[in-house]
Amino acid sequence: MAANYYEGMKRKIEENTYHGVESGKYVWQLTVHSEAHLDEWLNDYFGGINLTHEKDGTSILTGVLPDMSAVYGLIMKLRDSGICVISLQAERKINTERR
Repeated sequence: MAANYYEGMKRKIEENTYHGVESGKYVWQLTVHSEAHLDEWLNDYFGGINLTHEKDGTSILTGVLPDMSAVYGLIMKLRDSGICVISLQAERKINTERR
């Protein structure tokens, strides 16, 4: 029975579908407001996330993430780095750059 389950999962991955949704169909945009300007080295630390500094002294991290696990991963990195987060917004969007 377990072999059938794993074969089915393997087939869904090969067909680029999972839970009825095509892989890569959606992306997550994450916007984080922090208490103060963040250092530039965080661009490398967060990998592909854009860092912008606002006039009011806050920083905004914005990026496109492939799935919810990547969103949680970035939240964990925020927690681990000790960044004081004012607000965090995650929004699922249609991936317009899909091949």
